[in-house]
Amino acid sequence: MLHSKKKRTATYTTGILRRNTNTNYAIVDMVNLNRYGSRKVKVQIYDWSNGTPVALPVYPCRTAVTVEPNRSTYTYADVSKVSFKYEVRITRVIDPNLVNNVFGLNKLYSPQSAIRFWREI
Repeated sequence: MLHSKKKRTATYTTGILRRNTNTNYAIVDMVNLNRYGSRKVKVQIYDWSNGTPVALPVYPCRTAVTVEPNRSTYTYADVSKVSFKYEVRITRVIDPNLVNNVFGLNKLYSPQSAIRFWREI
């Protein structure tokens, strides 16, 4: 009997971030360092300003983003209307060759801050 090997997935969070007043966009960069095989990444961004999560639209794709082999891509949300705090969650296959980074951009697309510490939830 053949057993299919299903890849494990995990959801990672930045935790709740205080929005810098100059931050207009939350950007998620993704790179797939695998030579073969694309990877799907689901990005969710929430406004926590009122104490409960409110999902923000994520562009250019509201569902999972496909990252092709040896390619990078990004997705983002407009956080300029977030009054206080927000969170970024990424759900993806556990793969050391799939790398992501989150940071804020101002309206001139200058980086505001990078988030390097993730916690699996």
